[in-house]
Amino acid sequence: MNVTIPIDSIWRMLMPLSYDNKKWLADKLYEDIQRVGPVEQMSIRLDELCKLKEGWDGNNAAPVNPIVAGNIRSVLQKCKDSDVASWVLFPDVNGNLYLDFKSDQIDAGIILSEYSFSYFAGDKDEQNVPFSVPVVLQVIKSINETTE
Repeated sequence: MNVTIPIDSIWRMLMPLSYDNKKWLADKLYEDIQRVGPVEQMSIRLDELCKLKEGWDGNNAAPVNPIVAGNIRSVLQKCKDSDVASWVLFPDVNGNLYLDFKSDQIDAGIILSEYSFSYFAGDKDEQNVPFSVPVVLQVIKSINETTE
């Protein structure tokens, strides 16, 4: 959810408010912004990554493939916030997306392409697994469990 607050247009409405009312309003607006969970944050990041143009890396990197973006959106629709709280989404120069797992305990990642995905977790390495939302979600959850 992107929230745009046209400050200039509402400034005149805020002028008559007392300091306490202005503080309450500011706290309320900030509170709503803080409610964005990891799934929504990743969805917002995906939207931003999908805006990358060809050559975004200064060379010949491809923009994010719309099929790959749709695949990760399908996964995010099934995720809980706890599923993706330790993951960060990055673009790949081939138009794919890379999910990086943030942990000091294990090195793990998932590369999503159009019709398949690859992943590694510690010493386990799987290449070209057919894309399926339940399978990707299971891989995410099993990697999460390694650090619990």
